[in-house]
Amino acid sequence: MQESWQSIAARKQAERASKLPPEWLIPEALMPPAEEDFVQDFPYTSGFFTERELFITDSTASDVVAKISTGEWTALEVIRATCKRAAVAQQLINCVTEIFFEQAFARAAELDEYLKDKGKPVGPLHGLPISLKDQFNLEGVDSTIGYVAWVGRKPQEESTLVKLLRDAGAVLYVKTNVPTTLMTGETVNNLFGRTLNPRNRTLTTGGSSGGESALITFKGSFVGVGTDIGGSIRHPASYTGLFALRPSHGRVSYQQVTNTFLGQEAVKSSAGPLCRSPEDIRLFMTALAAQRPWEWDPQVIPLPWRTEEEILPKQLCFGFGMGDGYVTPSPPVRRAMEVTKEKLLAAGHNVIDFTPFETKEATEIIWKMWLADGAEEIRRDSGLTGEPLPVSVESNYGHSNSSIKPLSVFETWQNQQKRAILSQRFLERWQDTAKYTGTGRPIDGLITPCTPVPAIRHDTRPPWNYSVLSPLLDLTTGVFPVTKVDLQKDVIPTDWKPISDRDREMMEFYEKPQNHENALVGLALIGRRLEEEKVTAMLQVMRDVVKLDY
Repeated sequence: MQESWQSIAARKQAERASKLPPEWLIPEALMPPAEEDFVQDFPYTSGFFTERELFITDSTASDVVAKISTGEWTALEVIRATCKRAAVAQQLINCVTEIFFEQAFARAAELDEYLKDKGKPVGPLHGLPISLKDQFNLEGVDSTIGYVAWVGRKPQEESTLVKLLRDAGAVLYVKTNVPTTLMTGETVNNLFGRTLNPRNRTLTTGGSSGGESALITFKGSFVGVGTDIGGSIRHPASYTGLFALRPSHGRVSYQQVTNTFLGQEAVKSSAGPLCRSPEDIRLFMTALAAQRPWEWDPQVIPLPWRTEEEILPKQLCFGFGMGDGYVTPSPPVRRAMEVTKEKLLAAGHNVIDFTPFETKEATEIIWKMWLADGAEEIRRDSGLTGEPLPVSVESNYGHSNSSIKPLSVFETWQNQQKRAILSQRFLERWQDTAKYTGTGRPIDGLITPCTPVPAIRHDTRPPWNYSVLSPLLDLTTGVFPVTKVDLQKDVIPTDWKPISDRDREMMEFYEKPQNHENALVGLALIGRRLEEEKVTAMLQVMRDVVKLDY
């Protein structure tokens, strides 16, 4: 008799819980009650951490590798402090899927011995703890991406990115939660449960890299690796106050990664970092590029990190996309946009209006690509144990959605041709901005919202998504934090009028700032394809000029 999906999930969760060291279990007297929504400050107010543990885990990745390389910190003490904070995060916000602390301790000890013997680090990431989205394959560790049926299915080969990170000196210690299928904006599945936002546990941290964003914002990780085919790096980062980069496909290896839509080549997912500073993005990207990953992964473009592309003009000009001409941002997101524009202008940069009207057409195109198989793959994999799909996944891909029909080959070709034409039109419009920027160049980047609203309540689905243009056209896109929801400032203006029926639906969904209390608000910085160096440098401008408005 086949084991029920409920039994498999219970067994897997018990296995995960058993890997938390007893000394890091939160005592009952310190455990926040379930109704306490804000737990972000627990490490500082509980007395559960030492001052040194807090100092280490509050640092940036760049600080960590610098201090380890000089011997000021050991890799072992850094990974122990990080694992402790990750263990606490898991107990409060359920963000981790796979735990391998003991292997991480052994790896860190080896690195400390190497540094002591050789007098130099093994690589640019020497001793740096890095967390991985559940998709990434490690020897002997499940990659389930939320499917109960995939428990016990060990990968035959490690992800190339895992090997590259390890060779650069990284210490891998956890994998993080994702939604079943990866294809929705909330991190929840039947196998590991729901990931919560530590600033408000009634809210999500986004998806599908929501386990990563939760762990990093709680400072149980310095850098985490996510993936993005429709917003899965950008939404979680914008919801949790992080910096992030969705590179163009081919800058970061995606080889031997467990995935949805295997063989779907029309729109490609991309792997990239979520972290706490632009410098940490650069550290991650340069460490990988230095290893010539194109010699290991044929889909990686043979393109070293180009330091000359990081040199920015003194005066930049940014396009400013307040929505997409179809749906307007909710009040807190609009305020983040206005704050950013005001501070950039005050710093001497130029800002011109550039509304990405193409988003509506891009949405129609990309959904046809995602559903080209008629949802056959997702329905097959979820049906292996009879487990139900999460609410938002079921509505998009499940059997209850009878409107889904597979595309013919000819229909698929026609849809891909529409993407090619849209890409050309968008580039022409971008280039044409040279007439208006005042710099003699086209806009250097485009600032837009990642989503119309901040972090959303559980089991809800916003009626619109701004983020499809970047993956469809493979545009390098960064994320930077700006502000947080303000209960007084972020009410809907009494004179607000919708510009479309979907715009009205979106604002009704937002309703009031109390639905997003304590949520952070980040924005997207879109560059052109393969502009990772320039976008990373411009993220430093955003950090230095815009700062945090809260």
